[in-house]
Amino acid sequence: MRRGAAATLLAAAATAALTFGCGGEREFDAGGFIDAANDEGAELALGEQITTTPADEPVYAIRFAAPPGDPNPQLQSGRSSGTMIVAGDAGSAGEQFDHCEGAADLTCFRAANVVLRFEAMAAADRARVSGAVSALASEG
Repeated sequence: MRRGAAATLLAAAATAALTFGCGGEREFDAGGFIDAANDEGAELALGEQITTTPADEPVYAIRFAAPPGDPNPQLQSGRSSGTMIVAGDAGSAGEQFDHCEGAADLTCFRAANVVLRFEAMAAADRARVSGAVSALASEG
């Protein structure tokens, strides 16, 4: 089983709950997703928009924020970073997620219309994102 496969399965299950939960489709904007994920313990920080997809959907840099009260936040530079696609709808996010899953070196998560892509993701960071995506799904 390739690295991140468990995270992928968890993210896929959470995606179904977020996409089809109570009364319709949930959609996030970039800041709204980061806030919601951080409320569930993800510790993500939103960076600048770095590009767009061929469908003109924004792609943002994301990284893991230093834990609150960290006396040396500059030492966190070795933590995982990645990108976040904010798709126009859940169908487009599904296509982006499938494309991400096709890359052997990426760990991918999907929550409604948002796709997160990470390379060389630290286990602790993977656990936090998996937990946050699952928690968001249970709220859906």
